[in-house]
Amino acid sequence: MNIRKTRPGVLAAGVLALALAACGGGSGGGGAAAPVQNTAGNWLTFDPGAPSATQFEGESTRVVLTAKSSRTFSVPFNVAIIDPAGVVSAQVDISAQSPLEYRAALQTSRTLRAGEHSTMLEVRLCEDTPMTCAKPLPGSPWRVPLKVQVKPAAEAKARLTLVTPSVSVKTYPGESTGFTVEAKLSTDLMARNVRIGMFDPASITNAESSQWTQESNGNYVFKLSTATSNALAAGTYTSNLELRVCEDDTRVCRQPIAGSPWIVPLTMQILSPTNLTALAPVDGLGAWSTYQGNAAHTGYVAASFDPARFSRRFKVEALGEYGHTYNSAAIDNGRAFYVRNGANGRAELVAVSEDTGELAWKADMGGLHQVNPPAAANGRVYLTSTGHGDSFLWVFDQVSGKQLRKETLSSQWPSYSAPTLFGADVYTINGYTGGISRYGDAEGAFKWHGIGVAYEGWSPSTDGRFVYAYSTPDNILNVLDAADGSLAYSIGERYPFSTYFISRPVVLTDTQQALVGGGSLTAFDLKTRTRSWIVNAGSIGTPAYGNGTIYALGANGRALEARSPATGDLLWEVALGDGLATHVIVTRNLAFVGSDTSTQVIDLGTKKVVWSYPLGGSMAISARGVLYVLTQSGALAAINLR
Repeated sequence: MNIRKTRPGVLAAGVLALALAACGGGSGGGGAAAPVQNTAGNWLTFDPGAPSATQFEGESTRVVLTAKSSRTFSVPFNVAIIDPAGVVSAQVDISAQSPLEYRAALQTSRTLRAGEHSTMLEVRLCEDTPMTCAKPLPGSPWRVPLKVQVKPAAEAKARLTLVTPSVSVKTYPGESTGFTVEAKLSTDLMARNVRIGMFDPASITNAESSQWTQESNGNYVFKLSTATSNALAAGTYTSNLELRVCEDDTRVCRQPIAGSPWIVPLTMQILSPTNLTALAPVDGLGAWSTYQGNAAHTGYVAASFDPARFSRRFKVEALGEYGHTYNSAAIDNGRAFYVRNGANGRAELVAVSEDTGELAWKADMGGLHQVNPPAAANGRVYLTSTGHGDSFLWVFDQVSGKQLRKETLSSQWPSYSAPTLFGADVYTINGYTGGISRYGDAEGAFKWHGIGVAYEGWSPSTDGRFVYAYSTPDNILNVLDAADGSLAYSIGERYPFSTYFISRPVVLTDTQQALVGGGSLTAFDLKTRTRSWIVNAGSIGTPAYGNGTIYALGANGRALEARSPATGDLLWEVALGDGLATHVIVTRNLAFVGSDTSTQVIDLGTKKVVWSYPLGGSMAISARGVLYVLTQSGALAAINLR
């Protein structure tokens, strides 16, 4: 194609009309003849004077040629680049660098075979058609030698390394689980204007709509998930994921990079949705009665479990779309108790049989502003509702679901964690501007009211002698006498720097320490009544304590950290996968971490993730070795740990 300018212009205007004419076939080996010297054309120069390029079989590469002029012409002219060897294609892109400088980007041919290809590009500037060029401009034509080295297509595979060479995932009917595929691109491939996409010919994942990110190390990480179709029965499914690298749209990929696609074998196991194996008590374990399991909120279970034996026991679907921000379950006497949104949008307290996964009973709590999570012990279920006139302490019978008591409380609008149980006493929020009350279940009455806090997510902690409450605004630990609610002592003073703690219950250790997480991780020495240390490490959520170690969620929920109780020093950490971790509980050999998307299990010995489940949230472990995962929306999954 030749384009003729209709007005006089400088040479640059003529170059803008650049056209490419190619004829002849490719040539392997050898070199192009030396360009003919033409002193009449010294006013036009090319950079580079002898361009070269390297590519792989089956793909094309760009050759950029810059033309610089030192004079102008008053007559219009046409431009053509003639390639007698067919080394370059008809594709060209022109861009102006200045009034007397233009750049031409040519594309080499995709049909070149392995080897060296040489040609002599002939640049013609003519007042008539360049194919005839009976009226050339002074010095035309110019000759520019070009060499293209073509490597075998087989060598192109090395330009992309699959850091994740294969994928094996497990899920359940109707559930989706996330996974990643990581790839490292060579420097030369990253420098090219290519597009990258993941595709799944078997359509058992969301590969085509997956998102990728480029990590700080330059690697590309694709975030995928399995399909959620209930049509897939339990069994094993396979696919070969295609990682396509193309110069055009990856969905079409008419211009693939040599070596594309790269194949990632995928094996997906859809496991049986239920396994109602017989249950038996685990030595040393008791009821999971309240938030983080006990009145000290340690989140610790004194038992060991083998991840190879884990299986899903059952799952109870959520009825409402949204649930409680601080949702958690209490497990006692073979039943799981938790709050969910009912089908009519009203809050329900439900009891689910640990043996069968069936609903034992439900209690309609009505259209209250906020119903908080339950605690369970003494054959009772205790929970609060909050929000000015909706503030009550509720007591239900564990077996029948019958409402036994409803005591008036005082509160504003915040939501709270479950009440704390110690023996027959219930410690709960009670106070318009913050406060704690001790409720005697045997007496059916409040024994005292004391100072406390009134912030989201809070619940008191107790060792039976004292009650502990961390005050967020002034960063002080208040310690109340459990006998009468009077202030026994306080630890701390307002920090000299500005900070904000998400309100969390205090964790009590067996080393007479009190731990507070959220924003930072703080330790109080209860023997010396001093703040012993603080770690500003992006800690979120409530830490767990067991095995003489603090297990905290650091890096803003992206890592599990093990820290020394004495100093707060980091002992080790494990980077977590997708999602933002919010909950952690531990056993003698494992740490269970719940995020907004999944539950991961880390072996405390190897520091490796050894098991995962595609639902995340708060967690509880029952006295019979069943892990419960409760999502914020109110779905409950039960996992056999034995």
